[in-house]
Amino acid sequence: MRYEFIPAAADSAISHVGTYQRRLPVSLERMYENALDWAHLPHVHSSSFSDIQLISSGGLGWRAHLFSPGGKESVIELCLDRSRRRWITRNIEGPNAGAEIWTHVFVVAKQEMDLVIDFFVPGVQAQSRDQVGMAYARQYERLYDEDVEMMTERQAQLDLRIDSVGKTDELSLNVPEQSVLPHLVELSGRQFWLDYFKGRWVVYPAVCPHQLGPIGGQINAAGEVTCAWHAYRFDVLSGECTHGGQCRFPELPIVEANGAALKVFWAKQQA
Repeated sequence: MRYEFIPAAADSAISHVGTYQRRLPVSLERMYENALDWAHLPHVHSSSFSDIQLISSGGLGWRAHLFSPGGKESVIELCLDRSRRRWITRNIEGPNAGAEIWTHVFVVAKQEMDLVIDFFVPGVQAQSRDQVGMAYARQYERLYDEDVEMMTERQAQLDLRIDSVGKTDELSLNVPEQSVLPHLVELSGRQFWLDYFKGRWVVYPAVCPHQLGPIGGQINAAGEVTCAWHAYRFDVLSGECTHGGQCRFPELPIVEANGAALKVFWAKQQA
């Protein structure tokens, strides 16, 4: 077990059913970013949530209709308090209405946080508190396993981000077999997908411009690729975001075919 579960006090007069504690290899900034990122829930946590419909959001939190894979609906509110390094998640309507999850984070190092989460669930009998608390702890174990993967990948992409690419860089390779398409390539320290679409070679980022999540390589029938974290879709030919938000692919390399060989390069390299 990668976390510690502390049962509620036997004589507790409130609805506290237990505490979850865990150390995470992420920064405080990534934790706040993750807490406010309501849109990732049904995509990164698809085994727990099937859909989310936003009611309101801002720099201090959000409120939304959240749906489970079984179709159950809840209204959830998250309120962030940066001054106390905590956020409170409240179940306003639906199953477990009235439950509150209090999350506190404590800085251990630049990329290391201690996470302490207290579960408050009304109406639980004293003899059932440990069982209910452990159920919440197991759920949060799964959620944070998935979130840590997303947060660490975003941090890695931020650490590797290049403000100005080397415009003299180019990549030469043999034409890939159809069976290995889309094919991952690297140019100027950045990863791109190389594929063949509508009679032409195309290249597009393997990282989403929204929050640097992974772009799935497979092009759909409309010529779009999708981000795994928030389901943003992008047209591989124009680079425009066709679903999700106001962003687009940055400048893309050019692919030039010459018989059985391909060359990938930046446009400004050519006279």
